[in-house]
Amino acid sequence: MSNYTSQFIESDLKRATCKELADCIKALNSHGSIHGRMAVSGRKGDLVSRLLSFVTSLVISHHHQALEIVVRVFNQTVPDKFHWQFIDEQLYTNRTASRNKPKKQLNVLDRMDFKPNPFLQPITRLTQIKICPVADGERQARLFQFTLTDSQRIMLATPNAVDDRPPYQIRFYCAKYSSEATNLLVEFPTICELKVNGTVISGSNKPGTVNPPDMTIMTRKTALNNVELVYVKSDVPFMASVFIVKRTPVATLIATLKREHILPKEETLAQLQKDQEDNELIMESETLSMKDPLAFTRMVTPIRSRDCRHLQCYDAHTYLTMNEQTPTWSCPVCNRLIHWDDLIVDEYFTEILKNTPKHVDSVRVEPNGQITIVAENDDSSSDEEQEDEDEPKKTEKPTPPPTITLDESDDEQVQVPSIAGDQVVVQPLEEQQQETIPAKRPIPILNEQDTNKKQKTHVIDLTLESDDENGNFVDSDEEENVPVKFISPTLDSNQDEQLILPHVGTLLNVYKYS
Repeated sequence: MSNYTSQFIESDLKRATCKELADCIKALNSHGSIHGRMAVSGRKGDLVSRLLSFVTSLVISHHHQALEIVVRVFNQTVPDKFHWQFIDEQLYTNRTASRNKPKKQLNVLDRMDFKPNPFLQPITRLTQIKICPVADGERQARLFQFTLTDSQRIMLATPNAVDDRPPYQIRFYCAKYSSEATNLLVEFPTICELKVNGTVISGSNKPGTVNPPDMTIMTRKTALNNVELVYVKSDVPFMASVFIVKRTPVATLIATLKREHILPKEETLAQLQKDQEDNELIMESETLSMKDPLAFTRMVTPIRSRDCRHLQCYDAHTYLTMNEQTPTWSCPVCNRLIHWDDLIVDEYFTEILKNTPKHVDSVRVEPNGQITIVAENDDSSSDEEQEDEDEPKKTEKPTPPPTITLDESDDEQVQVPSIAGDQVVVQPLEEQQQETIPAKRPIPILNEQDTNKKQKTHVIDLTLESDDENGNFVDSDEEENVPVKFISPTLDSNQDEQLILPHVGTLLNVYKYS
């Protein structure tokens, strides 16, 4: 029993007069089977202390039959000052009860309305709703028993055409006790366990982030089922029961979104135009990712909350699957708490996703609604290179590079490259002061050109055929059938490259046309 319950009992006893307390003791003494005789004489403080010890001892020992007699005796002896109740093995004093509370209590025990869940909808209650009293450091338990009827067994055996999970399940619902019993969150005591026909299921006490446990596979189809909730250290009462629920698959919810929760593209563009015309609002461009922020894969059905101010969406299948497992229902972009009914399929984002190449991960939306590509994957260049490789080329016989052997006696003969203009000449150290003598065949030089492709302005071919033994190196533009793409600081009439200078925020593209 909590200290608050003891204080409430003492407070109610002090409201009565000394004579009224003595009359209560006399009435209790007439029921000699529940306790020994209590002394009637003494000051008011002595009578209050005597009755307080007696009632609290009955609560601690769970003497439910005696507590029912105590409640009846107090309410009948001093009806204008005692309005106690004993409902579902729980004592309610004047602080927790009123004259009209018995009627409200019965309504609460007949109804439990939980916060709507798009995945689970309770349709049939299998057990009585029981109140789980406060457990201040002591073990408490509530037993729920039920037997399935023939119609219920047929319902639970219904096949599912959408996925491999049954459309009807048996689940255990628990929530904090509330006189309203509406819009309840699924919540369990801090330390608890659920036993279903001897099988233990651990509970979670974080409100709103746990689903009611599924007991379908542990349920006996024809025999009596025993479900026991065991808990300790609970400073608030709970209420619980067993329900048959109807489950809605994720695929069905996505179809509902596409059919009933559509945000037209025109509405989004109108909002962008309105924000741009607002003199007190400075609009900036917004970068949108084509990848889901939760799974980091390309989105298929982009959704977001109607109340969110950002344009960034997330994938419907990923978001709903994660919330089916752990119903947090928060926006993965701005962390705003959202509701299922607020989710919409954004037609504007859907069109962007449809018209954006698959190798592009991000686009930028300007305040006026203009869309520009801001980043590409390396797959783009890889695809272009693959297309170039598919074009017919001259068959060239590769020439293996010569091998240079260095030993200790030839330290001064180490060859280093000398770069002059567009030609690369390899010279020995001792001949660097002499006239350059072209080698019969150029030696490939390993450099960091592969890691700095964006800085290349020319392509140099260091492997020549035998007819190029004069040492003159060929610029890449003279090589036939070799596609070249580069950015040149200046353009002249001999070059067939076009340099596109876009406005700020647009991807820089350089193309070569034949």
